[in-house]
Amino acid sequence: MKHTPLPTAIAASTIGLLAFCFMSCQVFKSELRKWVDQVDTHLAQNEGGQLMAQAIEAHGGLKHWLKNEVLEFRWIYHMNDRGPDVKTYTLQRVDTSTFEGVHEMADSDIRFGWTGTEAWLQTADAPAPRLSPRFWALTPYYFVGIPFVFADINANYEKLPDNFELEGTTYQQVKVTYNPGTGDAPDDYYIVLINPETKMVGGARYIVTSPIVVRNGPGPEKLITLEAFTKLGGVSLPTKHRSFTMNGDTVGEHIRDAEALEYKWLKRADVDFEAPEDSTRM
Repeated sequence: MKHTPLPTAIAASTIGLLAFCFMSCQVFKSELRKWVDQVDTHLAQNEGGQLMAQAIEAHGGLKHWLKNEVLEFRWIYHMNDRGPDVKTYTLQRVDTSTFEGVHEMADSDIRFGWTGTEAWLQTADAPAPRLSPRFWALTPYYFVGIPFVFADINANYEKLPDNFELEGTTYQQVKVTYNPGTGDAPDDYYIVLINPETKMVGGARYIVTSPIVVRNGPGPEKLITLEAFTKLGGVSLPTKHRSFTMNGDTVGEHIRDAEALEYKWLKRADVDFEAPEDSTRM
């Protein structure tokens, strides 16, 4: 997880009061504007950041993304390379400002999430899932949230000199890296594919370096597409992904599919991100 949430002091002093205190709401909105201005300044520093800013605006803009508060969606991830019936299916809610998240696994009592400081798992009498709550709490959100998730003051942007062709469309490429110490996997990188005409993102090349799931060094580069966009709350969200292996700069085998369904925007005050008392902390 590589996110830089709104400053901790802001979250601690205002978020819990949003539903009850008009003044706190005004303070939060003021700080939100300052945060967006800070990110805009960071993005404007070089050509790669400027292109990323254009992509964020094409998808609806950072202000819309943050003011909508909590994104809810169902995520169905078909890991076809591991077998025809291997999939992860969760209902998840993530706060776009604090990156707190909670998942409910389909057809079970299993819940897991991220509080902003720790992961938790609540299994009741069900067996624990074969996944890492700390890793998976924000991973689907990171994919559906492209390019907004790259509006990060700890991210670095580089416009690559070569374009990338995918299924008949030629994309500009912006490589995103992170400052040391950013989240669990600061060595991750993403190469974001941006349509030069519409500025919409068609996909991203990426690697996974988190020791939580990759114990023998970084995994191979993959490519994930963003497709079939729907518009909700002023922002465009992908409802379909396909994942491919990469052979250098050449797209390889189609290995996975994902669906993001039933998008909703919820109010922060209506969602409980606290770890349940009977959960296991991680």
